[in-house]
Amino acid sequence: MFLPGMLPEKTAAVVRDTRALLHELGRPEDSVKFIAGIFIVVDETDEKAQSKFQDLLQYADLEGTASLFGGWTGTDLSAFSDDEDFKFSTKAPAIKSMISSWTETVPGTKDLKWTKKLVLQHLAISGAHPRAIGSPETVANILQQWVDEAGVDGFNISYATTPTTFEDLVTYLWPELKKRGVLQEKYAGSSMRQNYLQDGGGPKVREWHPASQYTWK
Repeated sequence: MFLPGMLPEKTAAVVRDTRALLHELGRPEDSVKFIAGIFIVVDETDEKAQSKFQDLLQYADLEGTASLFGGWTGTDLSAFSDDEDFKFSTKAPAIKSMISSWTETVPGTKDLKWTKKLVLQHLAISGAHPRAIGSPETVANILQQWVDEAGVDGFNISYATTPTTFEDLVTYLWPELKKRGVLQEKYAGSSMRQNYLQDGGGPKVREWHPASQYTWK
């Protein structure tokens, strides 16, 4: 299940409610895996990662981003002045939520004035996702926070450029995750079901799933 949400504590409520519903339906609470979206920029140090992110901003299409964001949220950013600080705006709660997440996880952004241009630059790169920008240790800590506080099982990682974003993940982040023992490297089977559930039940639909009544016996 792919989950929205900029802050772990808000996503946690969706996870709790869904697991409670699974229990009511007689299904194992871990039979649904929760995947949070996140944007990652990683390098050897926090400073290098932040510099890499700043370099990406020059390629942002702000007009296109404003149109896309308006479609997502129903918020017309053209109605706001160029100097308005969205961090304190009561007219755009969706933007305030994103800014709160960004300033909590990106060094050096806490005291910024979040003008329309700055908001659009950040949206253009990471979209309406939380982000983790920094050294391998910094990024791994943010991912761990989401696992601990939101109860997610994994991440759908968005990218700025390909293959560079993914090459950076393999080069910098994977060794740190492996060191912490949280990087899945072995496969439980040849199907996605086997690798998601990892319960030894094989590739077929489980008996507690509604689709099991249609499977060959």
